[in-house]
Amino acid sequence: MTASRAQAGVAAGLLAALVVLAVVGLFLQDAAVKVDVASALQAPGAAHWFGTDAQGRDVFARVAVGTSIALASGIATVAVGGGLGLLIALVCGLGPRWLDAVLVRLLDAVMAFPALLLALAVTMAFGTGLLTALLGVVVTVVPVFARTLRAEARRATSEPFVQAARTIGLSTPHIAVRHVVPYLGTTLSVQLAANVGNVVLVLSGLSFIGVGAQPPTPEWGAMITEGLQNALTGQWWIGVFPGLALLLTVVAVNLLADSIPAVRAARRARRTRRSRRPRPNPVAAAAVKEA
Repeated sequence: MTASRAQAGVAAGLLAALVVLAVVGLFLQDAAVKVDVASALQAPGAAHWFGTDAQGRDVFARVAVGTSIALASGIATVAVGGGLGLLIALVCGLGPRWLDAVLVRLLDAVMAFPALLLALAVTMAFGTGLLTALLGVVVTVVPVFARTLRAEARRATSEPFVQAARTIGLSTPHIAVRHVVPYLGTTLSVQLAANVGNVVLVLSGLSFIGVGAQPPTPEWGAMITEGLQNALTGQWWIGVFPGLALLLTVVAVNLLADSIPAVRAARRARRTRRSRRPRPNPVAAAAVKEA
């Protein structure tokens, strides 16, 4: 458990630093797109901590704003995709067998395509841009949540508490909300954390190939593409810093996802130990006091 706590601590520290950077980025929106040709391609220094790009824009400001875009996009996309996936999983788990079979076949058909390829196809169908890229990523996230949670939902239906709820006549929506969703808590939280990193990677990949966020939007993937154009001439900082931000984000959320089951298990063990402690008997205490 100590290793899991240390892992969770590292993840929390990295995520806290990224959140602070994202908040700073909210105040650097203008600096991130301000063109200053006289300051173009300056190396990192006191005036520009991360240097400047070919248009003289401050790379630190662009990375900070890109952090805001990445975290907001990742959380929003996972929230929408996770919610839809959870709904489909509940329908599969608590609905009739024939409906479960149909939905599973549809999910398998969607998951047969690589995530980046499917997101690229959806984005190209509706036009390039950050919003259409988010739509494309949502399409790839929904079946991942649905397929994973569906197995847990089917398992929950055989648990005694669900059987008892059905026996006393509780409605299916009530059983789903009050009994099945809490049962899925650990799996859902792990999937939410893990998929934030996947979403950020796919969004950066779409921007990297030119179909996601468009210039001058300071998105990490687009910045890495620009950095590749200048790397051969020695301006390494343009692509390295957004790449490091992307790497740290993915590492942080993956560490968090890996530590969630162990942390939740430790909390359950502590609650179990507390519940097994002998409670004082008020009658015996009163008798001792009278004696």
